[in-house]
Amino acid sequence: MNKKDNERAKELARLYFAQGDTQAVVAEKVGVSRNTVNRWVSENGWDVQRAARTITRKEVVNKMLQKINGRLDTDQWTPDELAKAAAAIQRLDKQTNLVTIIEVFAQYNNWLCSRMRLDPELTPELVGIMTKYQDIFINEHSNAMVEFKQ
Repeated sequence: MNKKDNERAKELARLYFAQGDTQAVVAEKVGVSRNTVNRWVSENGWDVQRAARTITRKEVVNKMLQKINGRLDTDQWTPDELAKAAAAIQRLDKQTNLVTIIEVFAQYNNWLCSRMRLDPELTPELVGIMTKYQDIFINEHSNAMVEFKQ
């Protein structure tokens, strides 16, 4: 496999992995060994990226509620902390935010991956470019949110 084919296989593997396929399935679809996919996942942090893209707003709210519940049982919350946590949950539950953006991008990327099988103009390289700009968009917006909160 030449360098260009290897990069194409790697990008396609990243897309399949981000979509939720196991490393074994990705290896089979792309035509590389499972060890190669495992190395790509480890070296490039694909597992972290997939987790960040697949967590939903509802899951974030549920985890926050569970944490609040646990701390309430042990009386570890001050009224001020509880009010702030409740406000954060309300914002997460009602506003479009970074989690919502990531959810939409994840759904769009899943659609693109499935569409690739039908549309010859939709290549792994093109999807990779779109994903690159989605990541830049997310990073810029997450940085803006951090700066706004400070």
